[in-house]
Amino acid sequence: DMKEIPHPIFGFVGALQPCIEYGFTADAAKAHPEWSFVWIGGEKPGADLAELKTLPNVHFLGIRPNEQLPEYLAQFDVCLNLFAKSDLSKDVSPLKFFEYLATGKPIVSTRQPDQILQYAGSIHIADSADEFIRCCAEALCDTQPARVQARIDEGRACSWDARVGEMCDILRRENIL
Repeated sequence: DMKEIPHPIFGFVGALQPCIEYGFTADAAKAHPEWSFVWIGGEKPGADLAELKTLPNVHFLGIRPNEQLPEYLAQFDVCLNLFAKSDLSKDVSPLKFFEYLATGKPIVSTRQPDQILQYAGSIHIADSADEFIRCCAEALCDTQPARVQARIDEGRACSWDARVGEMCDILRRENIL
């Protein structure tokens, strides 16, 4: 269902809920009609998608099974992590962000959640619609093999196996395990 969507594709995977920053995408879609924006996920009550749904280069694909998501991510040119600034957003832990890292693809993110700031050297962070548009343009060129591999390595370091290993190391160090 993405075969007819022209590249470049900027993609988001996750629940379409009120804590997502939709305005940046609306502004970018209007400024760059040659860019496509794909949203994969279910719409939650309170999410205001009305403006985005009027734009011809914005595509809503709905919920897809988790096992199919790698196929969709493979079609993205840039992955989007877009949380609106709020008390709720600053502390969320979006699995999608770590999945994005694991693809090696460029990522454009808002400044929230706070934990993504530790990856600031590997991703593009936007605080305004204008910065978002600039970051999207920069991300399209962020495909150097060393940068791709760095994101993959960062994603691998955040895997469940790596996190369990870290916990076991701490437990051993504290003589608990």
